[in-house]
Amino acid sequence: MSKRKKGITLKIIMPVLVWLQLALVGIILTIIGVVSLRQGVEGEVKTGVLAACKSYAMVLNYATPESGAVTETLESDMSNETGYDYTYFEGDTRVRSSIPGVVGTQASEAVIEAVLKNNNSFQAEGVIINGEPYYVAYEPLKDSSGEVYGMAFVGQLKSEIDEYINIRMLRTAAMGALFVAIFTVIAVLYVWQVVKALSENVAAVKRMADGDLAISLSEKVKARNDELGEMSSSLFEMAEKLRGVIGNARLTSDNVDSSAEYLTDTVRKITETADSVTNSVSHVAAGASSQAESLQEAVENVNEINDAVSLITNNAETMQGLSDSMQENSAASQEMLSELRTSTRESIEAIDGIVELIGNTNTAVSTISEAVTIIDAIAAQTNLLSLNASIEAARAGEAGKGFAVVADEIRQLADQSADAAQNIQEAMRGLSADSSKTMEEAGSMQEAIGKQRTTIHRTIEQVDALIDDINKSISLTREIVDNVNKTGKASSSISDTITSLSSISQENAASSEETKASMIELSETMNVLSDKASGLNDIAKELDEEMAFFQDYEEVTGF
Repeated sequence: MSKRKKGITLKIIMPVLVWLQLALVGIILTIIGVVSLRQGVEGEVKTGVLAACKSYAMVLNYATPESGAVTETLESDMSNETGYDYTYFEGDTRVRSSIPGVVGTQASEAVIEAVLKNNNSFQAEGVIINGEPYYVAYEPLKDSSGEVYGMAFVGQLKSEIDEYINIRMLRTAAMGALFVAIFTVIAVLYVWQVVKALSENVAAVKRMADGDLAISLSEKVKARNDELGEMSSSLFEMAEKLRGVIGNARLTSDNVDSSAEYLTDTVRKITETADSVTNSVSHVAAGASSQAESLQEAVENVNEINDAVSLITNNAETMQGLSDSMQENSAASQEMLSELRTSTRESIEAIDGIVELIGNTNTAVSTISEAVTIIDAIAAQTNLLSLNASIEAARAGEAGKGFAVVADEIRQLADQSADAAQNIQEAMRGLSADSSKTMEEAGSMQEAIGKQRTTIHRTIEQVDALIDDINKSISLTREIVDNVNKTGKASSSISDTITSLSSISQENAASSEETKASMIELSETMNVLSDKASGLNDIAKELDEEMAFFQDYEEVTGF
């Protein structure tokens, strides 16, 4: 037997292929997860900056410096509480800001055009401020007449978001590499076991090809429940049957000589029964042909089932990959919602502080109104006293003229005080009305943010439920993949068996036809067979020589 040149073995090829497949899948899933993470985080940041800017603009629109709610450190305080940077514009000039070194500078032409001239919101990313890129949002500020008098700015450093995304990307890549390594080790161990079983089967086949039927296979390989185990058991059984066949052939060769004379006597009987056998063979041939056609149809049906199972397997594996990606994205969304809930809670606390400041302003307005009422009463009393003094001065004549002039001045001052007190009283009433309206608006704002917070809680609960459903879906998908794999193996085994049966049936049909033709000729050859019987001794000797190729048939049969 010629020796084939040994190339790269399956023990090397299969683990390498498995590792390459797992690595490719891990890289693709990691890239998809990273892209989705970046897009999701940037979207949340833009939404948060815009919402914070609108809240800041509302504060500036409803609060005035005289009320005490707006201070020089308002933007710095809000920045420390929320993590965003705030800037107050009067016109296109920065007046107050939590960003160092920008007060007194002007906004860009694009911002001025969109916000101050067109009265629109403006949002952008990558805007350079003090040499640092920002996510920014601008909102117009309007006075009581609806005219735009300034802008509110909120920004978030892009470097902080990039750092957060990079950390999450590294974690995702590390987890992907770890999973690939674990699955690679598991797959390689399993492949090595398969290759080891294949090696034992190949060694057994080589020994049988060399004529050595005393093959040995480990119990571990024969006990396998897959095709390799079936192959090992079949090889072992085939070797045993071959040993039996060879032993029987040896016995047959020994009996050929004594059967030659008997063969001559039976030629006559065989000729008589040939016609009967020919009829029976015709029926057998017809049945074998019908069976072969049925088995061929079964083979085609099983092949269609195999194709369907392969398609289901591919779709199930694809669905499993999508479920894993969905699970990662759902977890990222859950974290983002938690951060949004924290930001909302901080906004509520800030608005509560503003409401408290407005309440203090109302108290101060009430106090001033009471003081103005007292001043008005004093002015009226002073006016009355000055009138009495004028009367007394008139009674005093020339001596009281100077006193009359002073009394008249006092009366004029009292009238002016009364007028000023009345103006202050009217202004306080307007301020009190505005403050009350502001309190109502702040209450509405608190209620809206409370509803928003409730909605966020419900959303988080729904996302948690969705993640649970996704996890269940992933578990069911994996079970589907396992069951489909088992179905594919079983279907392949059934297909091989039916194919083998189909071949056997076709051979039987052909053999039956040939037997029919042979039986027709049998009568003619019986006479020749008698002459050939003498040559059976030579054939028996040749058969003994051929059987000597198999090394252990004598040990098994005892001959």
